[in-house]
Amino acid sequence: MTAATALRNAPDTLRRGACPSIAAPMRTGDGLLVRLRPIAPVLSAADLLALADLARRHGNGLIEITARGNLQLRGLTEAGVPQLAEGLRKAGIVPQTGVAVEIPPLSGIDPSETADATPLAEALRTALAAAALPLAPKLAIVVDGGGMLALADMVADIRLDAVSTAGGVCWRLSIGGDRLTAKPVALLPPEEAVNGVMTLAAALAAQGPTARGRDLDAAAIAATFAATPAPTLAGLTRRHPLGAHRIGNRTVLGIAPAYGQMQAERLAALAEGLSACGAIAFRLAPHRTLLVCGLSDDALISAQACADREGFWHREDAPGRTVSICAGAAGCASGAFDTRAAADTLASEAGALLDGSVAVHISGCPKGCAHPAAAALTLCGTATGVGLVLNGRAGDTPAATLPAAGLTPAIGRLAALLRARRTEGETTKNLFDRIPPAELVSAYQGRS
Repeated sequence: MTAATALRNAPDTLRRGACPSIAAPMRTGDGLLVRLRPIAPVLSAADLLALADLARRHGNGLIEITARGNLQLRGLTEAGVPQLAEGLRKAGIVPQTGVAVEIPPLSGIDPSETADATPLAEALRTALAAAALPLAPKLAIVVDGGGMLALADMVADIRLDAVSTAGGVCWRLSIGGDRLTAKPVALLPPEEAVNGVMTLAAALAAQGPTARGRDLDAAAIAATFAATPAPTLAGLTRRHPLGAHRIGNRTVLGIAPAYGQMQAERLAALAEGLSACGAIAFRLAPHRTLLVCGLSDDALISAQACADREGFWHREDAPGRTVSICAGAAGCASGAFDTRAAADTLASEAGALLDGSVAVHISGCPKGCAHPAAAALTLCGTATGVGLVLNGRAGDTPAATLPAAGLTPAIGRLAALLRARRTEGETTKNLFDRIPPAELVSAYQGRS
């Protein structure tokens, strides 16, 4: 089926659970959206320039890096999708297809990793493609070899985590969660890891094309494996990809477009500027980050200045790093207000409170495209204004709603309340947990 045919057969509204791709783009308020992840783990400056040019010529020029480290090109037309596909082909950028198999962004070059996840992930992609099982569109598999930027916090339907044992590296197979919450199934030697994943994939396919890892009975499946019982894994200290990292004798700089969004011309200027600083390679990473490789220690400051100049964050404590926003009214017909302006106001008024311990979601409409999960605080555009949702999703009933014109002072009042109530050293999560929701609602509404 061609991209154009897929488009004609697609519904006109956003469908939860769909996964947009070149073969099946998604219709959104600003046109068609395509999500892609290049097969090659490393991109060149020429690749970034090609992506920027394609986004500008065939879409509205807005490019996003998602929370899982994928690229999204927005505002495409039906005619533009096949032209985008042809442009990618000519540029030599081949998107991944099929089930998402994710590995740490520094796999194979991080000396602190327990194992290089790359060969195992490639073998899994080959096996899954050959099996052609009817699996859920958003099914995700994580193969985490550890290291500085491990995927311990990434939720997946199926996980393989590298574990050091007396007999060498084995892989812990688990389902439905992150490193800590996924339910263990078995501890497998490397030669059995692919078959272990395929057993779980077949079990999911048997339940139907919407089944996810959480739907499997981990204990029952574990009993069918003639393998060492899977151990409970300790949590890993999670390091955000943003910032400068020392990887062996290399310096890698993690940068991110503000709130994961950038205009094509800014990406092009960034690629050219960082190339002039000595950057030789780029890697997509979770948390909306792009890793810049090849910088000398002397060039690091120049590269950071380049990122600043083009509107990219490069500090791990960037206040907006845990704020998720959609295109909003500035880029999407479904958006009821300017989400970017609201996020900037929040970062300005409450930057110190955005410590990474809670998620904040600013959504132009109740579809909640940018952050489908629940967040501690969500501001959501509705037909009557901007709603405040506490510990919920964008589509949940707001605790209070204000006209969009009153949002800026409302954010200021919320920030003032939180600053006044916060104790020294307290995380924002703890602060949210102990402040009665009614106080937050009153501050949002401006009631004393």
